[in-house]
Amino acid sequence: MSKFDELGNKIKSVNKDTKCLGAPLTCIVTIFLILYIISPIDLIPDFIPIVGWIDDFFAFLGIIAINSGFLIGLLKRK
Repeated sequence: MSKFDELGNKIKSVNKDTKCLGAPLTCIVTIFLILYIISPIDLIPDFIPIVGWIDDFFAFLGIIAINSGFLIGLLKRK
């Protein structure tokens, strides 16, 4: 069994244990926010110093906030 299979099994077991019904939505929103950060199209262009990075920073905070429940469940398991 490869390491990727083991990781996939651990993630599936954490999702079953936490009984998180919003997991698919969480995954979709996380992917959207990551793509937004990577994308050159922003609400505020990145070439404007400091101000241009604020929307990316809030997207990053959104990723952390959305996934904090999953991370807490993962840490409690250990």
